[in-house]
Amino acid sequence: MRMLLLLSMFLIAPGAARADDTRDALSDFVKCGDIGDPAKRLECFDAATARGKAALAAPVPAAQPAKEKSLLEWFGFSKPNQITKPEDFGKPAPEPGPTEVSQITDMVLEFGKTARGKALFILQNGQVWRQIDGDNEVVSAPAPGATMKVTIETGVFGSYNLTIEGRKGLIKVNRLK
Repeated sequence: MRMLLLLSMFLIAPGAARADDTRDALSDFVKCGDIGDPAKRLECFDAATARGKAALAAPVPAAQPAKEKSLLEWFGFSKPNQITKPEDFGKPAPEPGPTEVSQITDMVLEFGKTARGKALFILQNGQVWRQIDGDNEVVSAPAPGATMKVTIETGVFGSYNLTIEGRKGLIKVNRLK
């Protein structure tokens, strides 16, 4: 019985590419186990072994080339959505487009602070971005009459980084509108 189990494992192990031949050979082994006469059972096992060897020796069909995974996908994360238009940057895209927008640069139309002291940026293109609660960067308002030019780019794990022209450091933000 152990020999039958061992042989059946070897027949199943090659995989689904030859599932029909392997399955047929395995069913032959199972049928042989039900034969009561030892001589006939041995004869049946010999015939089934020949069929099993033939199933294992059959050429494996060429596998489809696997889609190459990014480093993020290996760890269970997905890539950020690919955006093709600047006005869609920060919004989830329904499908990846032909070209990916990885950053936008625009002028700040209005700057403000939330009740918790986090920066709020309203850009000329209509987008509204807010500093995330986990970011401790202190952002000061521009001087009266001065303009603020910002660049927002994709960060790690789908996050977004905002940098202000002429200032050091980056601010972690998410898009509200």
